[in-house]
Amino acid sequence: MKRLFYLLFAGIFAGILLFGSCEKVVYPPVVIEPPDTAVSYSLDIQPIWNDKCVNCHGGSRDPDLRQENSYDALTNGGYINTSEPEESELMKKLYGSHDSRALEAEKQLILLWIEEGAKNN
Repeated sequence: MKRLFYLLFAGIFAGILLFGSCEKVVYPPVVIEPPDTAVSYSLDIQPIWNDKCVNCHGGSRDPDLRQENSYDALTNGGYINTSEPEESELMKKLYGSHDSRALEAEKQLILLWIEEGAKNN
């Protein structure tokens, strides 16, 4: 009987420690300030592809995001919609199945680039 009491006491104590130490952390929303100058594809966007995407999209999977092919692959492949940037296939991917692959600031920069007309600059 004592053994059962000690096991029950230890279980309750462990449960209190385990669940009592958890807390919900609420992070404030990220506010991205747009840059003062236009977004540059070669200086701002391509480095994101190089860092986060070319391991999978390096020629064997569409779109090909290697530096020499990425702009044409995105604009000619139907991934960019400058009239409704949020509805671009690229943005749907970045906020859908590829959500964890890019930082929110990077996604916002890509969206801003599309809103500015998706120029190859």
